[in-house]
Amino acid sequence: MAPKVAMEFPDGVFFADRSFARRSMPKSLCVEANPGAHPIASRDVIIDEERGLWARIFLPADQVIHHSRQVPVAFYFHGGGFVCFTADTMEYHVLCELLAKKMGAIVISVNYRLAPENRLPAAYHDGFAALKWLAQEQGGRKDPWLAAHADLSKTLLVGDSSGANLVHHVLPMLAAAEDPAMSDIQVVGTVLIQPFFGGVARVPSETKHRSPTPLISTDMCDRFWELALPIGADRDHPYCRVAAPDHPLPKTLIVAGGEDVLCDRAKEFMETMGGSSKDLELLVIENAAHAFYIALESQETAHFLDKVATFAQGIFA
Repeated sequence: MAPKVAMEFPDGVFFADRSFARRSMPKSLCVEANPGAHPIASRDVIIDEERGLWARIFLPADQVIHHSRQVPVAFYFHGGGFVCFTADTMEYHVLCELLAKKMGAIVISVNYRLAPENRLPAAYHDGFAALKWLAQEQGGRKDPWLAAHADLSKTLLVGDSSGANLVHHVLPMLAAAEDPAMSDIQVVGTVLIQPFFGGVARVPSETKHRSPTPLISTDMCDRFWELALPIGADRDHPYCRVAAPDHPLPKTLIVAGGEDVLCDRAKEFMETMGGSSKDLELLVIENAAHAFYIALESQETAHFLDKVATFAQGIFA
């Protein structure tokens, strides 16, 4: 007898027995890159063919071509519990277009490897590899858009949900990098959108909230962690549980949704990282559930995009 389906995502099925089956993302839910589009052009680049690592670059074409200037760079790491979604998923393509336009920056959306086929730390290594590629002569420096228009001294790391967790774990890898070429990449800030952290002990938002969207729940978070963490690890593993860093953090905007089961994890992150620091800012959008920003016409999304743009422009100045 086939196991009962517990939840379906476009690129995977979760079963009641806590198993998971991968399936191809429907083409109807993906967007092809368009190098000739205006005001935001996009195209895909291969970072590491062997591991299937690639990225989609979003260029604010009208700003850089007509004014012949360099602009900041924002890396984007998508969410999905380290298990689902891709950089060409429609919602992420549109979101990155909006961010590129609002921030006036080149956005590089990284398509990292997913669990359970590639458990953590594979996604962290891919995030670091993408940054390293940007600095390499045969990598990003060879790319015509980046070579002509990217100001690496103004680099921002952005991630939502598991992508925000990825950003947090890539920072110490970048700080420890010994490649001289990587010194040209100056990470001036991070934006962590509804960061995906956890722990064996529950926080109030994980027990209080009954998410109005089927996209995320406490049980769903547990399932993602079961698939993403190294085999045998529990949710107190350092990849999941927030711990104080042993390196300085850049200026950081943390975005939480008041109706998100992860809301208190974002607040816990703020407190652990040093909530009194002037370099850390917490934005709580009270009526927002998890992944609220896929509703592009909502007031919450408009407020969020304006805040991210203001934060980015402040650190880019």
